[in-house]
Amino acid sequence: MPWRMIDRSGAVPTRERRDCSSTPSLEEEMTFRSEIVLTVLAVLGLAGCAAGAASGPLVSPTGREYPPGTPPSNTSFTQEATLAIAQGQFEDALAKSREGIADEPGNPQHYFLAGEAAAALGQFEVADSMFNVAEEIYPAYELEVEPTREAAWAEAFNTGVEAYNANSVEEAITAWRGANLIYPYRPDAAQNLATVLTQETEYEEAIEVYREGLASLEMEPATRIIEEPELTEREESRAFMMENLAQLLLYTDQFEEAEELLREQLAADPANVELQANLANALGRLGREEEASEIYGELLSAPDVTPSQLFNIGVSLFNANEYIRAAEAFGRVTEVQANHRDAWYNQANALYAAEVWEDLVPIAEELVEVDPLNENAALILARAYRELDDNPAALEALERVEALPIFIDELQMVPGADATTVTGTVIGKAASPGTPIQLTFTFYDDSGEVGTESVTVNAPAPEESTTFRAQFAAPASAYRYDMVQ
Repeated sequence: MPWRMIDRSGAVPTRERRDCSSTPSLEEEMTFRSEIVLTVLAVLGLAGCAAGAASGPLVSPTGREYPPGTPPSNTSFTQEATLAIAQGQFEDALAKSREGIADEPGNPQHYFLAGEAAAALGQFEVADSMFNVAEEIYPAYELEVEPTREAAWAEAFNTGVEAYNANSVEEAITAWRGANLIYPYRPDAAQNLATVLTQETEYEEAIEVYREGLASLEMEPATRIIEEPELTEREESRAFMMENLAQLLLYTDQFEEAEELLREQLAADPANVELQANLANALGRLGREEEASEIYGELLSAPDVTPSQLFNIGVSLFNANEYIRAAEAFGRVTEVQANHRDAWYNQANALYAAEVWEDLVPIAEELVEVDPLNENAALILARAYRELDDNPAALEALERVEALPIFIDELQMVPGADATTVTGTVIGKAASPGTPIQLTFTFYDDSGEVGTESVTVNAPAPEESTTFRAQFAAPASAYRYDMVQ
């Protein structure tokens, strides 16, 4: 069953304590679709090498014609390697095949058997190179190599699924890398690999896997016709890969390529709000503020934008230095979800960046209610009071900061299909080291409160830190927390 692993990258928070004049940070929501294909596939049967007409060239079922080349021939080495493969003795088969290559390097069958043995051993780079040489010598060997590759792909894909289900992420990555290399015509391994690499913050490799996956979807196998159900699946995979690649390109500041990809997506789905917001983000980061501003204006005036879309629009506007309109977008989120901690935090930061101090005060006051142990939230409020010459209120806010038992920082919510997780950092302050402090997180969806989850943290020594995790067994789109005295 597909499931969502990452809906938002969560915080891009400041990692240093803010004084009352520092630059604001933002809780940033990056939407990576994270569907993992976890269905174990039946190992595919091999198709034999198709024969062409006696007087003409060999032709594949898809109409591909092959030049003659040098056809395979049996030798004592191929016979021994074939027997070893049949007996599951793949190391021996690979060794015999290599001996055959040394003895008769022009016989493609030695390379084919070496590739088959190497694939069975999980040595996919070796297998890939051996199959390639076999086809260079005898191009029609593709008719036998391709189904052999596909069978090896299925074995590797299944190994990755089993490893992933056993929480062996590195083993799954290795298996899906091999599957993606050995047979490019099935997108499932590439989709899974790029998704998990994104989760592991290996963004550049994930980007390259998505690029290769999209390129492979433009290719067709030689030995079989792709039927309608598979064509539909390939289109779904293409949409998935394009969406996530665009997000990763934005996230890694590769805006020119992101623009090109987003425009391609919008050509197929011109009313998509998130695609429009992402395009505006890319244009703004490329210095084309007027184009970006026009798109943002249209989006903010639309009556049917969801809170999640508004949140992402706000992030894009903030990144484009459109602080007032960013605050407007986040404010529309809090109108619908009054306990959306991340939206309050971002709205406060947008107004802080715009230096609109009078408007900031009530927003920052709400923020410290839903995020009561955040030092930065309290300092934002103190700065707003000070800029309005309300020094007694500013002093009260600062005294409140000094009295806090701990600080909570780097909050990040990761929603999923069946659960919602909040992680964060606890920094020691006034509480004695080891003092247990209970935090109660309240979770919400668009309809209201969905439940609570409590976690107890032990206060670190002053200035030292530790991490915590609160997991709620239901999907949610917003949260707040309270300290239980």
